[in-house]
Amino acid sequence: MRLMAVSECQPGDVAADAVFGRRGTVLAERGEVLTQAAIDAMRQQGLDVVPIEWPGWQAIHPNWWMPEQDIRALRDWVEHGPSALSSDGLVEARRLARTIAERLGERQMRPFEWIPLYRGGNPALVAWMNVIGLTVKLTLATDYRWVEDYALAAVLLGLEWDVPAAEVAEPSQERRRALAERIRPMSSIAATTRAALAQHHARWDGSGDPPLAGDKIYHGARILGLAELVNLLLYRTDDTPLPINEVLEWAAGGAGIEFPLDLIKALQRTVAPYPVGTVVQLGNGELGVVLDNPHDWPSRPLIRLLNGPERGRPVSLKAPEQHVRVITGFYHKRELPS
Repeated sequence: MRLMAVSECQPGDVAADAVFGRRGTVLAERGEVLTQAAIDAMRQQGLDVVPIEWPGWQAIHPNWWMPEQDIRALRDWVEHGPSALSSDGLVEARRLARTIAERLGERQMRPFEWIPLYRGGNPALVAWMNVIGLTVKLTLATDYRWVEDYALAAVLLGLEWDVPAAEVAEPSQERRRALAERIRPMSSIAATTRAALAQHHARWDGSGDPPLAGDKIYHGARILGLAELVNLLLYRTDDTPLPINEVLEWAAGGAGIEFPLDLIKALQRTVAPYPVGTVVQLGNGELGVVLDNPHDWPSRPLIRLLNGPERGRPVSLKAPEQHVRVITGFYHKRELPS
């Protein structure tokens, strides 16, 4: 499988996975031969990359941490709107949070890979899913005791985002405060969850809302705030979204300003910027397809070289002798040079 830019797809390509549109409609089934109409629909729906069967790459297939049934369950829950905070709605929210926490806990030795847009179609839904997943992974990496509490905060955040609208922009101050005020008196929700939601827009230097700074910001709020902000940049619809590698660079540049340095370090150790099946460009002109991402150094994946004198050779970029090979970004063109 190859994750290919929609702009490079051609009629006759075969979808290697189901591709979804903004309203959860299926734009292409797994194994379906793409037509020009299907490709045009993917482009109109704002999809960036889609999975394509590629000769010789049959063994390359990501193992996404969130299966389709969980995506559907999240969509169904959030579409209830304010009634999702009813007693039955909270039971379902806790179940979703626990399921995701357990699923990612079982993948402790795997880095975090963002769910791509094509798996949910709706940018807000996909961004929110990734907020939940990243919150869980960062909690497991820093203080696993509160993983289900913080996961629940991330699930409830979907009500602040207005996911059904399918738009990704920073929620208004009024919307943020309305959710925090609504859950504040709910004794059935743990204080840790409520604090994470109430303070997740605070910033390390005191510039956020509420105007807390440094260690006065609750630990869960720091994690939830970072997870939300990086996904806003990745999937925003009110401006040009940034690629994953640039978002990680942006986060590193704000260490000690918006978020504490130790949390930024955890982010860098936790997430894989180059998903399995993507083609990356190296600084020396070489290309490689990502085969796997190591949990102990996710920014230095295992790749297979696609051109040059060592074409076809698997290379682990984390190996000391490979330090001269540096990934400079994604390669989006269809044709691979010989």
